[in-house]
Amino acid sequence: MTDEPDDSDGPAVSGVVRSLARRARELADASAEPIGESSATPEPIGESSATPERSADSALPPAEPVERADEYGVYATPVEAASASDGPLSDLTVVVKDNVAVRGVTHRLGTAGLAWEPDRDATVVQRLREAGAALRGTTRMDAFAMGATGESCAAGRTENPVADGHVPGGSSSGSAAAVAAGEADAALGTDTGGSVRVPAALCGLVGIKPTYDRVPRTGVADLAPTLDHVGVLAPDAETVTRVLTTVSGGDPRRPESVAAVSLDTVPTVAPETLRLAVPEPFLTAAEPAVADHVETLLDTLRADGVTTEEVAFPEHEHAELVNQLHTLPEFAAGFDAGPPVGVGAHERALRETVAAYPPSTLPERLRGLLAIGRGLAYQEPDAYLAAWQFRERVIDRSCALLADADALLTPTTPMPAPTFGAVGDDDDTPYRVSDLLVNTAPFDLTGQPAVTVPAGRVDGRPVGLQLVTPAGADERALAVARAVCDTVA
Repeated sequence: MTDEPDDSDGPAVSGVVRSLARRARELADASAEPIGESSATPEPIGESSATPERSADSALPPAEPVERADEYGVYATPVEAASASDGPLSDLTVVVKDNVAVRGVTHRLGTAGLAWEPDRDATVVQRLREAGAALRGTTRMDAFAMGATGESCAAGRTENPVADGHVPGGSSSGSAAAVAAGEADAALGTDTGGSVRVPAALCGLVGIKPTYDRVPRTGVADLAPTLDHVGVLAPDAETVTRVLTTVSGGDPRRPESVAAVSLDTVPTVAPETLRLAVPEPFLTAAEPAVADHVETLLDTLRADGVTTEEVAFPEHEHAELVNQLHTLPEFAAGFDAGPPVGVGAHERALRETVAAYPPSTLPERLRGLLAIGRGLAYQEPDAYLAAWQFRERVIDRSCALLADADALLTPTTPMPAPTFGAVGDDDDTPYRVSDLLVNTAPFDLTGQPAVTVPAGRVDGRPVGLQLVTPAGADERALAVARAVCDTVA
């Protein structure tokens, strides 16, 4: 266990830590002014259904690693795995990100040296297999899920099957590329700042980050526990809905999640009934070609009867930074976790595996981020509390806007897929990692469901539209997504 940050990273890291802490305190001070009161409680959609009884254990055997051709570098470990002989997903093949436990698989979480061997499937994997889905493997990811391009996996980068020479997005890169390449009908990923929605958008897919904890994370390796969501990627909203219905709902092994319910019926929504709020800063953040494309799509939606309104969202400017101010210290705290109290044996094994992993073997970028996270956690702990104050302001803003709209609509990413090597952490590259996440990270802070849908191409590469609804209104998000897809397709 690390009690305080290692000073070996030098004064440069300390300077970054102090700068981030100062900005967090400034944002906290700016959060004092109230936005307005609104709970944005969603109206019921579809027939209410109680969470079905879930078995706590599965009799299915462990998955067996196999050899399989892998043109696009999507697999961490290809497998063959028995599933229930029939079920609602028996016609689907699925893959899951390598931070989602599959018994019989050695998980490396995108690293070279980590070796996590879970003794049972993650709850979501158990549910998929019991529903009849054929599990084809675990997928590559940016190391420790700290990336947005799919380039930092130790096993090799993942290619974008629909945009040759361009990144697939990350950190759920293999999950997106597997579906885009036809290797699987659907995939699971995780989303802390946009890691389901970004690769889904860049690979031309539908991807949902559901309401926080509506899909249980038992057996899923955390990056930042207050931001982490398990999400679904597929070619269309119907398949996303089927898979999300299967994996959502409370987990008997996680008492805090038991209140979460499975997905209700998702109805068809007439375009003329829809009211969409378009936050202006999210559109302004987009490159001109993307912004023009989205404006054209908005014209198409309005012509089909959809009501749109441009609205203010001033917190957008700092929301991605505030996401980092949560992610980095939470990542560091998890890496440095002490006695594994408050968890069962399943999570304890993962914690002990991570704790034994020498930081010196991490890629240089991750070592730097870990050092900054430790500095924030141990030297500037008030920065985390200050970031929470601003996070609450982001929540208040989005709730207030959703009180008067069915959904928020934004570009998912400000640009189509960049070329390999074009995204970094400094001014030496055309884009920063934060540029890819600036429109998605705010809604990991709020925990609200956010769906990206394919919205055509810009410069020959896919772009996505993001739709956000109130917390708990995942059915509404998917209904709106279907309506938008039908209109802009």
